[in-house]
Amino acid sequence: MTRPIGGSTQKKAGKRRYLRHFLFRLTPALWLGIVLAAPTAQANPTTTYRGTLGSTPVELALTYDSQYGGGMSGYWFTESERLPMALESTPFHPGSALLINIMDNPTLPATAVSLQPFTEGAESLQGSLVDLRTGTQQPLQLQRVMRFGGSQREAFDGELLQPVFDRDFYFAVHASRKAGEEVGRVDSIRVISRNNGRQVQEIQGSWCMASVGTQTLSFGHFQEEQRMDFRAQSYRLTEADGRQWCSPTQYYLFYRDSRVYLRHPQMEQFAAEGDLRFSPSGQMEFSQQGFTDYEKRTRRWDYYRVISPERLQYLSSGEERF
Repeated sequence: MTRPIGGSTQKKAGKRRYLRHFLFRLTPALWLGIVLAAPTAQANPTTTYRGTLGSTPVELALTYDSQYGGGMSGYWFTESERLPMALESTPFHPGSALLINIMDNPTLPATAVSLQPFTEGAESLQGSLVDLRTGTQQPLQLQRVMRFGGSQREAFDGELLQPVFDRDFYFAVHASRKAGEEVGRVDSIRVISRNNGRQVQEIQGSWCMASVGTQTLSFGHFQEEQRMDFRAQSYRLTEADGRQWCSPTQYYLFYRDSRVYLRHPQMEQFAAEGDLRFSPSGQMEFSQQGFTDYEKRTRRWDYYRVISPERLQYLSSGEERF
């Protein structure tokens, strides 16, 4: 059963008394919406490299973040394991070598990439893959493939892996930007088999590339089926002035029967009309702005179980204080 959206009513009593309080609380949310919708220049460049580790093809992406004195992050990928793994965010100072952990274990990483000498955005890199438990090193040679972001004068056109993987799949996006544009645009999402490295699905569309880092797709378990689902911000141009906008959010859930990812229109409708939260058990929680009672300082949430990409089962409602 699906509960109708927008069926709540606001109390009229006390509206004027709490109008100023309401606007005070609403203003940050409005500003957040403006920040998310308005395009942001890709000021933190990401450079991808490919090479070999012994005879195994590898890929490395490095994102430079100028905040807090400068730091590097990104992902590491080997064709033998097919596990795109995030790199630990690591302080970096120009002119110094770089030793950056591969987050194969979030609490105690076992391997790291050592690059010496290292220059951000260099055409080629050399160094080694270091086993942090034994200290053994394997030589590493890398050549630059693509540089995403940086100055708006720089155009780009290439593919970025997503540093998240499912038990059967990993994911890649194709992103491009013309010189002078503010926002990078993604026009395809590829789902790739971890078993053999072959593409099992390609989704065509138009989404915004992440303004910082490599993870354009936001992953999570949005349904009871314990598969990796994802969402992305759609890309659109306004006809009047040609501005680029990154909204609304599109949700893609894994269809177990056909083994493909498809959009979930009802979930997107929920997201457009309020806030969505997801629990690890597959429960979805929805709250409209109209569900907030500022006099009582409570907000109502409706709880659903996502049985499948086609079915939402209403469970109950509850109030939370703020």
